[in-house]
Amino acid sequence: MKIAIIGNGIQANIGALYLKKKFGDRVHITRIGPDDRGGFPVVGESIIEITTHFLEEHLGLATYFRDHHLPKYALTYYFKVDPDNPEDRTYSVHCNERAPSNCRMVPGWTGPMDHPPSWLLNRDVFDRDLHQWVDDEPAIRQVKGLVDDVDIHPGGKHLLHVTGTDGTKQTVEADWVIDTTGRRQLLGRKFNLVVKPEGQRDCFWFRIKNFDKSLLKNVNALGPMPAGPGEEYHYERYYSTHHFMGKGFWIWLIPMKGENGEDMMSIGFTSHPGHFQGNVRNIEGFLAETDKSHRVVSDLVRSGEVMDINKMVRYHYVVKQVYSPDRWAIIGDAAYAPDPLFSNGLAFGTIQWDQMGEMLTQDLEGRLEPQFVETLSDAMMGPVIATQTAITNWYPSMHDPFLSAIRLNWIEIAYFYVFLPLVVNGCHYKPDRLKLFKLLQNTSQSHPFDITPDLIEARNALGQAKPEHFVYMGKEKVNLRAMDMLDDIRGIYEQGAEGGRIRNEYSRQILEKVKEMTEVVN
Repeated sequence: MKIAIIGNGIQANIGALYLKKKFGDRVHITRIGPDDRGGFPVVGESIIEITTHFLEEHLGLATYFRDHHLPKYALTYYFKVDPDNPEDRTYSVHCNERAPSNCRMVPGWTGPMDHPPSWLLNRDVFDRDLHQWVDDEPAIRQVKGLVDDVDIHPGGKHLLHVTGTDGTKQTVEADWVIDTTGRRQLLGRKFNLVVKPEGQRDCFWFRIKNFDKSLLKNVNALGPMPAGPGEEYHYERYYSTHHFMGKGFWIWLIPMKGENGEDMMSIGFTSHPGHFQGNVRNIEGFLAETDKSHRVVSDLVRSGEVMDINKMVRYHYVVKQVYSPDRWAIIGDAAYAPDPLFSNGLAFGTIQWDQMGEMLTQDLEGRLEPQFVETLSDAMMGPVIATQTAITNWYPSMHDPFLSAIRLNWIEIAYFYVFLPLVVNGCHYKPDRLKLFKLLQNTSQSHPFDITPDLIEARNALGQAKPEHFVYMGKEKVNLRAMDMLDDIRGIYEQGAEGGRIRNEYSRQILEKVKEMTEVVN
């Protein structure tokens, strides 16, 4: 079977390596792309457990990550208690954390955890190394150039028309065509599949070096604190993805390791144009905004040296279909440009490669049915739409520390007790388990990642949030069984039910606390 992967970015290279490892000489893979990434912007990459599981289990990259990148112990969120006061640095700090014993070992690891649950990647380094691994794989054919067009022949051979980097023209034949062209969206545009949702996003980001990382501690932090001498280990706060929330925007800070081991930081400003009134398009605008909202961030930036700057305006899109019975697929940024709030863009791509692996397996065995391809396509977009809807609904109140804390904990419980166990156990592609993946779809009755109206009403009754109002969850919301491989799907349902009980108890505590506070006021 001949497979053509269009593109040479992170998804193209991950996919080429994965398919070659999975199928060996049963498939012939051609990667078609220019010598470089085509000018696409690079960010720091904070990966989550779903991505880590795929890259370590399928590509064997655990030791590589240990040696060349930074550990990621948690997601850390900073909700400013008085968002309208530039001078105030009081934050309700929320995280998800584990004990050292909760993680698997990697030989030679010397950090406070034997093996962190995920990683903080330097994308320049990771992209370069991935590209080199593909170049070094003799069984993966390289065609240097751009695909101008694709002739899709249902049930027959597809023809890809390529202009080489030297200007020569050639045609490549393939049984399957996989589009990983990112924002070029070759097949999405060809078949008129691209949709621009109403909840748009703008993003401005850059990287810094030679900064004073101790400035990140210059906050009055409420909530779970790193453990002191003799106390049980929590997590090293610096080695996490940091999120500072504001009025219609949020800021990311992702620590990275430079090629020579030096500290680097990716910093980004993502906003919803319907709820953010400013216009962050350069460093000056970024510093002006953070001076008003999060001076700890602007202090950190001013202490360092800016390396590069990128921006995207109104960039959010999805496609209506990612797989076709005609044997084509759209994967990664070519299919969707999600909000980076939960670092799930790369995770969605790895989910798709698992699905591609199943479709190709069935096709090689002569049993791939059109209905299964269409079912997988619909299933894939379920969690994409559900997560993006929940994040869009968050933006109007993103600056509200109390309501943001509720939304965060609600979403993370759903992730650890539903989303993660489903993916680890192959419910996103295994035919006998695929029906479970519908748990992640938004319906008129079910919103898996969004909070219930009674919690919003409770917030409206509370008034100004104060330190004593918050209910903290750190280790409680981390499902330690989420990475278990289960033979019986009842274990997956049990985890979901446990997450539901934790959600209900958390909601009960919130509502009870609000009731107590409002009764005192009245």
